[in-house]
Amino acid sequence: MAGTMTEAIVLHAALDLPLSLPWEESLLQALPYARRLELARRHGEARRASLVALGLVLMAAERISGRCYPPSALRFPTGGKPTLRDGPCFSVSHTDSSVACLTSLVSACGLDIEEVNAPADSATLLKLERWTATEAALKAAGQSLRAAHDVVLGDALDVAFLRNDRFVLQALEAVPGCIGRVASPAGLTFVVEAVDLAGPGISAALERSLGLPPQFE
Repeated sequence: MAGTMTEAIVLHAALDLPLSLPWEESLLQALPYARRLELARRHGEARRASLVALGLVLMAAERISGRCYPPSALRFPTGGKPTLRDGPCFSVSHTDSSVACLTSLVSACGLDIEEVNAPADSATLLKLERWTATEAALKAAGQSLRAAHDVVLGDALDVAFLRNDRFVLQALEAVPGCIGRVASPAGLTFVVEAVDLAGPGISAALERSLGLPPQFE
């Protein structure tokens, strides 16, 4: 499968899911053992959103690099940022209704989306914008929320500083009902695509990742 010619891709999907997805249980069982245990401790909706996010990671990594990665290539270091062995950098975020994944070939990256409940006044929107900027910068730096007080945002929310690191912030406006930000050291050229979680695109990508026989021709 040919990779794209872009630096980064954002895949996003609505979480109004059918009762079961054709790839869901197979992906769960193929994850590293410690991650399966961690997901088992989450309540149903949060567990499913995290699993969907990992599905988007594997799909996006194949799309952008032209290489198929198995779930066993995912790494979840304790207290650290998840990675894909020998693969592109990625960052995921989800709300109650949406999930998004940013994957980059060229640099570390961070993504955060937050749901906007209508009607939202200007003060609420600004608070959400500042928070997405802060969390995207933390994710790009591989830091936890404990370091949020160390993030300094530019007045235009186009740059963030975290101790000695500087991150370019870019608005992500394509996820319906959400405010979002992308963070990276030098800015990214990225494309944004919506994914149907029950459709053939992600199913075929995860069948390749999992080594399953194709269900779609």
